[in-house]
Amino acid sequence: ALEQLGVHGKAQEDFILACDEAASNIVEHAFHGKNPNAPRYFRLLLRRRHNCVVAIFVDNGRSFNIEKVEPPDIERNLRGEKRGGYGIFLIRRLVDKMVYSARRGLNFTKLVKQVIG
Repeated sequence: ALEQLGVHGKAQEDFILACDEAASNIVEHAFHGKNPNAPRYFRLLLRRRHNCVVAIFVDNGRSFNIEKVEPPDIERNLRGEKRGGYGIFLIRRLVDKMVYSARRGLNFTKLVKQVIG
């Protein structure tokens, strides 16, 4: 899909990694502990706008406060006190803009990456 939108090279690789991490976080965290019989909604909308590629993830999992997400602590990870914590940090490094919001029972995660061409 990114090829068809004219996204190539490092921009494509970075965007794929960021999207993979966002999707993994949704599956692992937003749906964790949710009633297994409850309907789950997960959709990815992908588009190109001028010199940017935009991915919007929409899901009906648990919402969270992105402002309360702590930055990763390598020392705590190495000591085995904390596992993970690099997802949002990594996404923010790979894209130019990340926006999260929750409304009417849905979560919206928007990733924007500037591309050339």
